[in-house]
Amino acid sequence: MRYDLGIYAAHLAFWLMFAAGDARARKLASGPGATSGAVSAKTEPLTAPKSRLLIALHMVAFAVMYFGIERAVFHSDRASATTSQRVLGTLVILAGAALTHMARVSFASWRFRAKIDVGHQLATEGPFQFIRHPIYAGLDLLAIGTGIWIPSPIVLTSAVLMVLGGDLRARAEEPLLERAFGETYRDYRNRTWRFIPRLY
Repeated sequence: MRYDLGIYAAHLAFWLMFAAGDARARKLASGPGATSGAVSAKTEPLTAPKSRLLIALHMVAFAVMYFGIERAVFHSDRASATTSQRVLGTLVILAGAALTHMARVSFASWRFRAKIDVGHQLATEGPFQFIRHPIYAGLDLLAIGTGIWIPSPIVLTSAVLMVLGGDLRARAEEPLLERAFGETYRDYRNRTWRFIPRLY
């Protein structure tokens, strides 16, 4: 008995939620009063060091995860996931989907690469009120939920790579944000957590 195709449905829901958040953010950004009350950077364009390498690490994590899913679903002879694994894995993945959706809607200046241009806005609303990197946290939940559903060595390795990639990207971006926003960012950083409220 192999792992079932339901894992792909959970992932599809995740990416559709992210896409919906992206579309909503673009619509809000183009509307009247889009930048009202937002703190904007007044600096020359800045790019995080080694940002391409860190993106590559995240891409490796995704490649390993989807390879591991494919192996488990189509080639594994192991027993399939239990109902509790499916339910818990789905809930964690959907929590990640909701988090990334809300974060994207709240982040008008989101870029795939860690780059700050003139006018870049500091996101402090939505989930950014509590954690500084909710998009990376949502990706972590996607990988962790997948690891709960399919706890194979390949998928669990991808979860470790995903968490590592997100953490390294967050650490590379924070000095950039401090340079761009100065005291405003330092105050924000002091009242929030990187990924997990009251823990980290």
